[in-house]
This record gives sequence, C-alpha cells and structure tokens, in this order.
Amino acid sequence: MTEAAPARDALSLDLQVHVIRAHEVFILDNPSLVYLVRSGSGQVFKTEVEGGSPVGRRRFLFRARAHDALFTMLDGSNPGSRLIVVPVEELIVLEIPRKRMKEAFQSEGVSDRTAIEEWVHNAVAFISQEGKPVAAEILNPGQMLLDTAQHMHPGRNGFAWVRVDEGRALLMGVPELELDRGDGYLPVGSGMWITAAEPSKLQILTTEEMVRDHDLPSSLSLLHMLLVKRLAALDAEDQRTEILRLEQRGLMQQRLAESALESVKSVLDPQTTLPARETALLSAVAAVGDALGIEIRPPMRSENPRRTRDPIEAITRASRVRHRRVLLRGTWWKHDCGPLLAYLSERQAPVALLRSGSGYQIVDPETRQKIPVNDRTAQLLAPEAVAICPSLPEDIKKPWQLFRYSLRGRFTDILFVIGLSALTTLIGMLVPLALALVMDQAIPDSNQTLLLQLGLALVASSLGTALFGLSRGLIVIRTAIATDAATESLLWDKVLNLRAQFFKGYSAGDLLSRVMAVSEINRVLNGAALQSMLSSLMALLNLGLLFYYSPKLATIAIGLAGATGIVTIIGGYFVRQYNLVLMELTGTLFGLVVQMVTAVGKIRVAGAEQRAHSLWLRKYSEQLRLVRKSQSVEDYVTVFNQAIPTIGTILLFWAGVDLLTGSAERAGGQTIGVGTFLAFNFALATFISGTSSLSNTVVDVMNTLVKSTRIKPILEAEPEVSKLKSDPGAFVGSITLSHVDFRYTASGPKILDDLSIHVSPGEFVALAGPSGGGKSTILRLLLGFEIPDSGTILFDGQDLAGLDVMAVRRQLGVVLQSGFVAAGSIFENIAGSALVTVDEAWEAAADAGFADDIKNMPMGMYTIVSEGGTNLSGGQRQRLLIARALVTRPRILLLDEATSALDNRTQAIVTESLRRRRVTRIVIAHRVSTIKDADQIYVLDEGRIVDRGTFDELADRKGLFASMIARQML
Repeated sequence: MTEAAPARDALSLDLQVHVIRAHEVFILDNPSLVYLVRSGSGQVFKTEVEGGSPVGRRRFLFRARAHDALFTMLDGSNPGSRLIVVPVEELIVLEIPRKRMKEAFQSEGVSDRTAIEEWVHNAVAFISQEGKPVAAEILNPGQMLLDTAQHMHPGRNGFAWVRVDEGRALLMGVPELELDRGDGYLPVGSGMWITAAEPSKLQILTTEEMVRDHDLPSSLSLLHMLLVKRLAALDAEDQRTEILRLEQRGLMQQRLAESALESVKSVLDPQTTLPARETALLSAVAAVGDALGIEIRPPMRSENPRRTRDPIEAITRASRVRHRRVLLRGTWWKHDCGPLLAYLSERQAPVALLRSGSGYQIVDPETRQKIPVNDRTAQLLAPEAVAICPSLPEDIKKPWQLFRYSLRGRFTDILFVIGLSALTTLIGMLVPLALALVMDQAIPDSNQTLLLQLGLALVASSLGTALFGLSRGLIVIRTAIATDAATESLLWDKVLNLRAQFFKGYSAGDLLSRVMAVSEINRVLNGAALQSMLSSLMALLNLGLLFYYSPKLATIAIGLAGATGIVTIIGGYFVRQYNLVLMELTGTLFGLVVQMVTAVGKIRVAGAEQRAHSLWLRKYSEQLRLVRKSQSVEDYVTVFNQAIPTIGTILLFWAGVDLLTGSAERAGGQTIGVGTFLAFNFALATFISGTSSLSNTVVDVMNTLVKSTRIKPILEAEPEVSKLKSDPGAFVGSITLSHVDFRYTASGPKILDDLSIHVSPGEFVALAGPSGGGKSTILRLLLGFEIPDSGTILFDGQDLAGLDVMAVRRQLGVVLQSGFVAAGSIFENIAGSALVTVDEAWEAAADAGFADDIKNMPMGMYTIVSEGGTNLSGGQRQRLLIARALVTRPRILLLDEATSALDNRTQAIVTESLRRRRVTRIVIAHRVSTIKDADQIYVLDEGRIVDRGTFDELADRKGLFASMIARQML
C-alpha cells in the first residue's frame, strides 16, 4: 500500500501526496485525476488489475521522472486493464483533479503545457520501433492537404495538434491507429508523424492556440483512445505468438516422436536418421551438422530477426560455427565437396546435400524424402549452396591435436597411401631378386626363356610402380589441400574468437607469422616430405632382403643405418635449438616491419629514416646469423648422407671378397655367388639411399616442427565465448556494477577500486572525472574486453561472466574513442553487419546531426569514404560513428567522448535525439555541458567514486565536479 499525506506546497488546494516505496505499486485508475511526479522516478507498465492488485504480464511503456505528468487510460473492452507505476527509487506522486491541473502545476513550479507535451512524448514511445520516414514533411499551422502515403511531422523539437477534416490518416503508419473526420484534435510531438491513408485535409493548431480555445487535459482523450487500441493490438499479437509457439511445440513433439522412431530404425540403417527441429531450415542445417559432427542449435533469444541478414547466420552464430556461400557448378556431385545446405529452385525450400557412397543425395526435411543426385535431379537445386565450417573444439590445446583433428575423414586415404607405398617397395624388391636369377641362372645356363620372363616381369613392375606412385601422389595432394584448408580455417576461427587481452602480447606482424606457420608446416608435411618419408621408411624393408642374402654382410647395413641415425639426431637437435630462437626473432622482425610500413609518414616527419633502417638491419643481421648456423648443420648432415653410399660400397666389397673367392667356404663359412652379391649390392644401395633420404627429411621436418611451438599460444588461449556461456535474451536496459576491482596486470596498480554503479532502464548516467580515473576501463569491462578481478557486472540481473559476450555486444550501441571508419560507402559504414534499410540509415544520420552533410556529398548515402575516414573531418567521422551506434535502435548506448569533436548545435541535436529514444545511456564526457541532463553523474578519481548526483547537485557541492565546471568556464 502507498502512504497518503497532505501536500506541503498545496495545502490550500486540499490535494494529496502518495509516497510509493520499493516493492510497492501505484495504480492509475481515476480518469478524473492527473498525477504529477514530485520527486523520484518509476517505471510505467500496462497490466491487468484484479481486486486492487496487479496480476499477469506487465508491458513496459516508459520511465517517469520528476515533474512528469501521468494520466489514466481505461480500456472499455477490458475493464481490468490499467497503467501502474513501479518505483525505481522512492516516488512521491501528487494527485490533482483535472480542473485544477494548471493551478496545482504552477504551485509546483511546473508548466502544464510542458508536462502534457512530455506525457505525449513518453506515452507514444511503445507504438512503433520504426523511425520517422525520411520523406516526412513538417506540419505548419493552418490547413494542409496530403496525398496518399504522404508523411507529416512537427519537426525535431516541434509540437502540433492535428485534426482530420477530410479523408483518413494513420498515426505513425500503424493501421489500427486511424484518424477519421470528426475525431477531434490529436497531439503530435517530436518523433511522431501522420501518414495519409487517402487524400486528406488536416487542420493544425499550435499549443498556444489549443490553450486559448480548448481544454488541454480533455484534448488528450483521442490520443488515449488510440493508445488503448494499440496496447490491445499488441496484447492480441502476443497471444497469437503464444498460440503459434504452442502449435510449434506440438509439431516439434510430433517430430521428436518421429525422430525417436527413426533413431531405432537407424540401428540397422544409419543413413535413415534425419534430425527433427522447429523449422525446415534448422532441420536441414542440423542434418549437415550431424554429417560434420557438429551440434546445431536454434537461433538465440537475443537475436533480432529484423536485423539478421540471413537466417543461416543466426543459426551458425548460435552453434558457434561459420558458414560460406558456394556455387554448385558442373557435375559437382561427382566430387567430394562435403555436406552442404542448398535450396530447391522452385519453392526455395531448404534441403541437405549429403554424401552417399561416391555421390550425393538430396534430403528434404519437410517431406523427409531422399533423392540421389544425378544430371536430372541436380536441376531441382538453386545454383548457390552453403558450406558449414566447423570451429576448433575447446579441448584441442596442442599442435598435434590440431593436425589430427584436421585429418578427420581422411584416415582411409592415409591407409591407402601407406598401402601403396608398401606395395611399391615390395615390387621394387623384385629387381635384386631378378638380377640374382639373371647372373646365377639365366646367363650361365643360356636360358633365354627365363631371361625373357624376367625382363617382362621387370617391365610390368616398373609400370606398376609408376601407376602406384601416381595414385599415391594424387591422394597425397588431395589430402594436403583438404588438411591445409581445414587447419587454416580452424586456426583463424580460433584467433577471431580469442579475448581482446590476448592480442596485447603480440604485434600484428608477429601474430600473422604465427598463424601462417600452420600453412608452412602443412606444406612440408603434406608435400614432398610426406612422400619422401614414406618412401624412405618403406625402403627399410630391404633390410629383410639383405639378411636373406647374407646375415654377415647385412651387419654393414645396420652399422651404416646406426651411424646415419646418430648424425641425424645430433644434427636435428642443433637445428631445433637454432630454429627455436630464429622463429621468435623472425616474428619480432616481421612485427617490426609491419610497424615501420604503417608508420612511414611519422618516420619521415621525424626524420628518423636512418635510425629505423639501422634498427631493422640489426635485427635482420641477427636473423641471418642464426639462419647461417642452422643451414651449416643441415649442410653437414647432407654431406655425410651423400658420403654414406660410397662408404657402404667400399665396406661391401671389402667384406665380400672372401665370400666371393671361396675363402669363407674353406674356413667353414658361407659363400655367395656373383648374382647374389650383385643383388645384395643393389638392395644395399636402395637401403642406404632410403636411410639417407630419411635422415635429410627428418632434419627438414624437425626444422619445420619448430614452427609448431609458434602456434601453441593461440591454441592454449581461452576463447571469448564457450559452450558454457548462456544467451542473455533481449535486454530491457538495466546495468549494475557491484564492488568491481580491476588491474590491467597482476602487479599493476588498481584501476578500479570497489566500484559500484547501477543504471535503470532508460536512465542517462554520466561518468566524469580527471583522465586516468578509470572511466574508459568501465566501458571495456561492460563490453567484455576485460574481466574484473573481483565483483560482478550484471545486465538485466544476469552476470556478464556467464553470458555470451558476443550476443551482449550485438545489443549495444557503442561509440569508443578509437572508433574506426572502414573503406566503403557511408551507408555500409552506418549499417555495419546489421540488416537495415536506407530510410533507417537516414534516420540514424539525422539523429546524429549528419544528414545534412551527407546530402551535400556527391553521391549522398552512397558516397565512398576511405580507410579510416581520412576524407571526412573529425566531427563527421564522430557523427558517422554515432549514426552507426543508433541505426539498430539498441536498448543500451555506451558513449566514450562521442561528441568531443562536435559543435554546440550538432551536440544539441544528438542530445535531443538520444533523449527522445529513451534508451539506457552510459556516457563518458570531459565536456560537462554534454551531461547537464544526466539522471545521475558518477564522479571518478583514481578508480573510486568520489561523488554522485545530478548536475545541479554536484555543481552546488563545491567538490571535484564543481572544480571541473569552473575550469571549463574560464
């Protein structure tokens, strides 16, 4: 219950004051009364009232502040519908009979005219989220003729009273808000407009004329009737949405039941299962996701379908994957393109294109049919499809895990390559066997048939080896391309998902070199090195053939292989040590080069060309020194490996003399023939060649694998958003920072010290204080760029630490000091990644005070701006950034010195536009003139709140804020 007491300043008027405290509500239920907010603030809702208490769902309308007037709006078709006021802070409301409104308001120092205009402005805020049409013309007092679909408005700060004398018109383009002849006068304030439904004649009066000829409070009846109709329409729309949701829920349950039955069937036929989801598009994407091993989720509640360019974008964003458009050209279904999402060309119904054997099949989630793709059925598909790009799983922290993950689905190819290599080696072993038969049997026995057979066998083995080698090479190339694309895509996706703090530790050039190291590793491992290593490993199978011919001579091969291995290990160790330092130095040098290139202008202005060149030369000479050392070790290993075959041949002939001359037989040992000896020599040469090649390849691979340490920090870094983060839903606009402490480094000073701030929906809060006080840090914390050491940050009561920070940012309008203008048209810069119309862009530009500048540009909204907006002035760039923040009509705006480069006129336009939008605002400003209208000003110094209050309250306290005002007045 509320407390009633006599009004202090209106005792002679016999009025009452209602004091509404926290957890109480005040019901506006008497149409003969006007309510004036004397102090405090509260949120106005529309709801149902039974037995004097609110029940059911509440619809937020606006926030009432001190000196605001409130009126009762009754719905004749719904007697229980009422407006209620819920206090944000202790609220004092004065109850005034309508006939005594002017007298009572004057006693409180409030203009009844201003209060009514403010009530109109507040009450219509919920009618439409659409902005005023760009083509709207200004209403002028007197009579005006309107053509069909012509728009009229009272001007930026104007106010008019409009009556339809002929025809029909619509308030703010809403069909149910129709104005007919004889309806009376309708107040039209800033942000409102009238649209002619047919040729119409309007009578327009100013407020002064209305005051002279009519009773203002009574003249609000038409507006209230239209507002009641709009609220009823919105309630009906909500009911229809709820009914549709329940119907979809029933349909979903039916699909889940069908899916459960299909899952049982899939035990025998895994290809029959098709995911059942809420929509056909989601089901099709889920089918593609299942084929890729990805969990597909429905769009988040925080997504605004009107601002999403593509429904697929909302699905992939919720599923934390990426997608790209591809074209279905030629006989695409005969190649492995991976699972795809496509559309039927006739009805644009989404379908999944899934691999089936060596081809594809069309999977329709609506009909649940599966159609093989061929020349005829491929014509059913639209030419454009969508490929889903998986993200890197969060548990992958090591480079080898990354490469293993990128080889998913390629293990069959790898086994096939290994098998072909082994088969090629076995075929190659026929050569020494044939050589032994030729020398020991075919030639001594003059056996021409055997000689012919052996020749044909060798020709066949040569052709087989060539074909197997070709097949192996093609498979390796295919695997290399797929792996390279997968690893680069996965790593770039990880980089794009990392926290902002990660990028502070690396220069742009160094980070780029780390990411590109993946390509270099893939190029070595999947290129010639892979084939060389496989061939070398398979060549070692000849060791078995050597023992078959002569175990004694085979010990020579083992000794040579051991010596090669020792040299390789020692050389590889030194190469690795040199390259560990070299890679870090290369990254640093690359970063230095990027910095120098981007700062060429500054270097020339400072006359520091020679110093910059000397700095680069010192770093480059260190790099060359390490390269020379590493290359020297590799050269030593290469020379040793080239000498090994010669050494092996010398040792073989030295040890084979006795076996060939019969000395071994006389000593009781084993002898070998000339053919066997030559075969052994051939096999030994193949074996030594394999070990030498393997040695060189291992050194090259070890040199390359050093680069894998460069990508470890990226893999080990925690992503900004994980699967554990929840969807924040659509924001109302409440923000709370509770006992927040923050340091940029663990050993650094406290930037924020036990800081607590609360911002209610629709409230304008300013942060003021000297530089270095922590104001910009607060915005970085709200944006999720930094994480507080302690304390909590809440959006609508939800802890930011547990929210999807990207979904949070999409609902914020932000202008930072370091805002960037991209190369492109002005429209593209204002729209950003959101789906907006040209009219919405013009509206945002007008609210930012930028529309007139755009109209004077050569191509208007499509004028091209350069990178960084260098062909715009500082004020124009700032207004462009403000327009970008406003264009999606966010509930929360974060502005960091957003109007520092604006003149007073433009600043006033922006301030009035923001006030009219009724959004939550947190503004950082050093110019105190920009925050005069703030509901609360927090004064920060050295990370602490040293004062808070309204502008006038702080100005009277003679504290830090008052001194700031004094300095700026000098």
